Amino acid sequence: MPHLTLEYTANLEFEVQPLLARLHEELVATGAVNLKGLKSRAIRHTDYRIADGDPAYAFVHVGLLIREGRPVEIQQEAARRVLEVLKATFGQRFESGYLSLSVDIKEMREGIAQTLHNIPEKGKNP
Repeated sequence: MPHLTLEYTANLEFEVQPLLARLHEELVATGAVNLKGLKSRAIRHTDYRIADGDPAYAFVHVGLLIREGRPVEIQQEAARRVLEVLKATFGQRFESGYLSLSVDIKEMREGIAQTLHNIPEKGKNP
């Protein structure tokens, strides 16, 4: 069920798929996220403004949408793991330029959020 949205400014150059794969690994490592239900997308923003509009400014934000019910400690661990991946990926840019890294987790309400899929567990036939 988790939906991960990676948003970033167009003035950043990096390989999206390896970053999404690493984020998937870290979220699954919490034990609270099932790989087969994890869906990610990346959005490259070309139209944005940060602070006073200096074009050297950049941001990366990861939003994670999960079903409600996971303990806050697990959510905090997931957010920490995601931020660590962002720091590892963009650390050089953070040290040499202007960059905002952020993570947020929101919960979908029980009884309202609905899911239907037929994605098999890895290594199993559908």
